[in-house]
Amino acid sequence: MLVAVVGAGIMGASLALHFAANEMTVLLFDRATPGSGATELSFASLSFFAATPNFMQFSSEALNYHMDLARPIGLADSIRATGTLRWSTDPAQNKRLLQSAKMAERLGRTVEYLSRNDALNLEPNLSIARAPDVIVRVPEEGWLDSVRFTKRMIDAAVATGLAHCVSEKCTRIEPLKQGAVVWTNRTCYLVDMVVLASGIGINALLEDLACAPLVHELPDELTQIPYFGPPIEHVVFANHIHFRTNGPSLIVGNADDPTGSSDTGLEIKSDRDNVSLVRGELKEPSFGESITARRGSRPTPKDGYPIVGRLPGQERIFIAVTHAGITLAPYVALLLTTEIARDGSCEVLGAFRPERFNQPKYRNRTPRLQ
Repeated sequence: MLVAVVGAGIMGASLALHFAANEMTVLLFDRATPGSGATELSFASLSFFAATPNFMQFSSEALNYHMDLARPIGLADSIRATGTLRWSTDPAQNKRLLQSAKMAERLGRTVEYLSRNDALNLEPNLSIARAPDVIVRVPEEGWLDSVRFTKRMIDAAVATGLAHCVSEKCTRIEPLKQGAVVWTNRTCYLVDMVVLASGIGINALLEDLACAPLVHELPDELTQIPYFGPPIEHVVFANHIHFRTNGPSLIVGNADDPTGSSDTGLEIKSDRDNVSLVRGELKEPSFGESITARRGSRPTPKDGYPIVGRLPGQERIFIAVTHAGITLAPYVALLLTTEIARDGSCEVLGAFRPERFNQPKYRNRTPRLQ
């Protein structure tokens, strides 16, 4: 079977690796450098915190799978399981944070509830201004070297002899009774199956297939700040920002909720605002002057949940897109490729099907997991 995967971000790379593992031939299409789009822009946190118990369970399983995938291909050191610290001085946000922490505990995850002094013993350079009632520590979370992880997955897929990178832009998908034609800016390819995994580029391809847009393009901005202060080990979700170290720099973004489970309607702040906010969370904000802003867009499904599965009315065309791709992509790829290889249906993916958007009485559902 010849499968075309459109998009070489972390989702497309994960799919290519898993299709090759199932002894399928893969053409991975992307005109840009692998991992250079939303994957590179992402804050790259590895987190299972979510708004509902079922989706938190799904995210938790996805986090577990990262290490299972990473070890055999020599990428365990790309997973930085340094833990997260979360707090908020806003009562409503603090309540949501504690609710998420309790959900995580019920799922068997380790959650620690720290005083301000306990947290400062772990991270002496934090100020934890205005002393919230509790700081939540999740030792199993962290962050991912997402670009390296993505490129290494592609290398591992190509090394099987079954995956091939095609440095061309996919412009159109033409469905056939037995397969599909992938049109690019240079030529066309006849394949048995197509998986659309190009993030914000999916909408244009869906339009040609007479499908309504399924993905919102949300602006994103991360600020990279040269940092010379005491080391910061954890990923920190503090009030309206999140930050972590990356070598000699801090990576700073905005978050409206320390649970990290929602950012709908978030007003993107400037790099100057980000510097000001993170400065207030540190005792010694020893910053360099060459501050840079990394601006781009993130693909976000219309209801916030992943979209995974066969497109309605299209026997040979699938879609795989999600907002939390750094955490979810490898696990989504595992489930979808297994489903395709066995020509079956995976119940875990049941709530993520694209046809949910075609149901006028659709209510937000979350996965029912076994």
